[in-house]
Amino acid sequence: MSRIFEFLNNNSKYAVLRNYDGLPENNTSRDIDILIERKDFLNLESEIINLIIEFDFNIVTLYKSEKIYTYVLGYASSNKVDLIQFDFFFNTSIYGFKLLNERSVLNSRQFNGKIYHVSKEFEFLDKYLQLKFLNRTYPIKYENLKIDMQDNVLLPKLIKENTGFENIACIEELSLNKFRKGIVINSFRKKPLEQVVLTVKFLSFYIYNSIFYRGFSIGFTGPDGAGKTTIIDIISKELSRVYSSMGYFHFRPKVLPNIGEAAHKVKITSDVDKNYHNPHRGKRTGRLNSFLRLVYYSLDYILGYFKTIRPYLSNRSIVIFDRYYTDIIADSRRSRIHLPTKFLYRFGKLFIPKLDYNILLTANADTILARKRELDNAGINSINSKLNFLSKKPEYFLTINEGTANEAVTEILKEIFESQHHKNIKRLSTR
Repeated sequence: MSRIFEFLNNNSKYAVLRNYDGLPENNTSRDIDILIERKDFLNLESEIINLIIEFDFNIVTLYKSEKIYTYVLGYASSNKVDLIQFDFFFNTSIYGFKLLNERSVLNSRQFNGKIYHVSKEFEFLDKYLQLKFLNRTYPIKYENLKIDMQDNVLLPKLIKENTGFENIACIEELSLNKFRKGIVINSFRKKPLEQVVLTVKFLSFYIYNSIFYRGFSIGFTGPDGAGKTTIIDIISKELSRVYSSMGYFHFRPKVLPNIGEAAHKVKITSDVDKNYHNPHRGKRTGRLNSFLRLVYYSLDYILGYFKTIRPYLSNRSIVIFDRYYTDIIADSRRSRIHLPTKFLYRFGKLFIPKLDYNILLTANADTILARKRELDNAGINSINSKLNFLSKKPEYFLTINEGTANEAVTEILKEIFESQHHKNIKRLSTR
């Protein structure tokens, strides 16, 4: 991180927007927000990428809009995982409407001996105006800065120049609609052509990013005792350091009720079996019954993807499944879908929305039995045989969890980070 700031110091006009105390050695926030002119950043982007690669970081997420380029950088090796997010802002707009003049912000930047950062006035205004526009409460952790600004003699002048309003007191008295209307009118009045261009860019990026999402999904499948819960918990904790929004699901999206509950509602059955602590309790089903169950679950995966999963992905979030459709292939006793493995695999490729990463987590039977005795030796070997079949397919990644949980976590995240990096470098090369 220090090298990136050293490079920016020597080659660009930038300013860290907030939480800059401790930088570049220590980052106390979820991400690092940097204001920089778009043309400067685009001229330097390839060299910044080279610095990232030089220090063995992967570009895990790359997001672009009319106002920001976001790089989530990940490192996973030797039981160590590190994540850093850089947000390069080109302006301080909301929904395509400017709140501050970025040139004024950069012209007033300050240097603390190591990095450039915005002045206290613009640090306050950037956060305050955004939250006002979004109708959100000003955070308590920034309250001291707000108090410091109450008697600031420069602040009213900056507010008038950038928003058209007289001062903070005036803004506080405005309703949300009047404040937003004032920002929109001021944006078009000051630079109408520039605002039209920015609005068009905002709409174009919004549509593009809604179609080509930048979040990613991970599914974990394996026999009970393979360590899924522990590993999912560790991975979730690591990723949540930069990904503030994550979706967690078990087996399926559950837009539709369990089959037993659905059958009970339409009076096909008189009661519902809720003995969930024994997932392999059900009797073996025939081919027709299995196929009907498969169709029902598949409908849930399809509907649930568009209703529940896709919104997370479009919002650059992470979706994690503890079991997914892959569990139907690997553990037929749990889902009571007893159909040929190859058929279930091909059916899934045709009809089930795919996850970005399918992690097959297992260990040998003796290790699993020592951890948890929910399956017998034959049941574990049956699941492992199907996992071996899936591991030969390009969209699956097999992890043998015989060591520590952290070793397995590092191996899994290293695979995901490197795959994401390859996709994002390809995107950058075709820009």
